[in-house]
Amino acid sequence: MQLQMTKLILALTVGGLLSACGSSKIEQSPDKMVRAGMQRMMKEDNQYNFSGTLKLDVPNQVNADIADKNSDVIEHKASDAFDVDLDSNSDEEAEVADERDFYKKQMKSLNRVLNLLSKSFTIPFTGAVDMPKGRVEVIPELRYENKNALVSYKFPTYIDFNNLAVYVDASAITNISDIMNEQSNPTRVVGDRYLQVAVPQERLVHLPVEDLLKSLPKSVDDGYAAIDANAFTKVDVDEFGKNLEAKYQVRLNSNYAMSLKYDIAMLKSISESLKQAAAKAGSDSKYQPQDYAVLQNVVDGLTAIYTGDDNGRSGVPAAYFIQQLKNNSSPIIYNFYLDSKGRITGMRTEMEIPLDKVKEFKQAIKMDYRIKFDYTGSPKFTMQPTPQNSVNIGSSLGLF
Repeated sequence: MQLQMTKLILALTVGGLLSACGSSKIEQSPDKMVRAGMQRMMKEDNQYNFSGTLKLDVPNQVNADIADKNSDVIEHKASDAFDVDLDSNSDEEAEVADERDFYKKQMKSLNRVLNLLSKSFTIPFTGAVDMPKGRVEVIPELRYENKNALVSYKFPTYIDFNNLAVYVDASAITNISDIMNEQSNPTRVVGDRYLQVAVPQERLVHLPVEDLLKSLPKSVDDGYAAIDANAFTKVDVDEFGKNLEAKYQVRLNSNYAMSLKYDIAMLKSISESLKQAAAKAGSDSKYQPQDYAVLQNVVDGLTAIYTGDDNGRSGVPAAYFIQQLKNNSSPIIYNFYLDSKGRITGMRTEMEIPLDKVKEFKQAIKMDYRIKFDYTGSPKFTMQPTPQNSVNIGSSLGLF
């Protein structure tokens, strides 16, 4: 009996030590908790389903000074157009004043409509990830729900990273367009097929996509490493985290400039990985240095856009907007929820979309993005696309 008790005590002691070791592994600095969780998601627990929502919120009132500023613009335009001295022409002055009042009312009405839509409009989504097989599925739903009204559109999307192909079930739209095309243009009838955009096979065989995918875990980690560790803090688990049964919550207090820093560090890391892989490529390798150069030029081009080194040569419309974010201090709050194993079970992002450079509309739109990860069982995909059950629209779009 004494021997059995001794064994029991030893077992409990060892179990306690192992538990303590496991706790010490998780109980580390907040930034390393997030980095370790992301690496686990990409390397170990990399087959899962997910679900979440995206919610936008438009402020209820238009700022008075915005309307006034736009009214001044209207007044100046009217003066220039008619070459009128408003101080000496009461009729023209009254006309401009009426136009100013009309514009104010229109802005307020538009804002109220946007506010109503934002309170009734959500984008719930579900999906699946299978990183070893290089495939991701996401099913966003555009949903408007209000009194006596319910409108919903789903656009299931499947990404095949290994073959650089994207498939979309656009039947919510094509079902209607097919009716119009079946007589006038039957070749454009989609039917039950998916829409496909894919890199042509003759180009794909010369692209080292697998090496690009292998570089992603390190590049993501390098991106987080570029952020000041003090920006990460451990906080009490909130209600969303409790619903996820999270044990830990780490908050990253960021902004647009900091997020831009992360993106640049990640892109540079991918470029460096491709450069190293190209240096090792020999005559007997599957890919040659020039094959890696194709992908590296794409990555370097994106890096130039994010850093502003392209000087607008890219012609990408988003390039100007990205540069406006360099000094933008609008807060972006990221919350990471982790379980006792250190797995990230969910994330929440709260941010404002700055519109101060867009048509002088100075108010920001608030965005609340929440996602939950489910690691139980094999990931469930609803789409099974193939080139045979899809119609390739890449050439018709002028992409290839």
